[in-house]
Amino acid sequence: MTTTVNDMDPRDASQAELMRTGHQTAAHSRWLAAEIQDALDDARPGLSFDEVMVALDAEIGAAERERAADRSRAGRHVPSSAPRQR
Repeated sequence: MTTTVNDMDPRDASQAELMRTGHQTAAHSRWLAAEIQDALDDARPGLSFDEVMVALDAEIGAAERERAADRSRAGRHVPSSAPRQR
């Protein structure tokens, strides 16, 4: 017979959930540490803040235009967006 969380004493179930959460947190921490190390080891040149913001503004603008076009084709009014601030 397999014991499930529903079959456990509430204290045991709580302890099992805490352990599961702890394992998930540890796995996420290992993944994040590896991602950060990969970024630090990347030999490509970095981008300045302004370069990143220009690229993101262009991407956001393209997405907003696409959304407006989709809504326009569907016959719905698209409210104007408030200007983005940096």
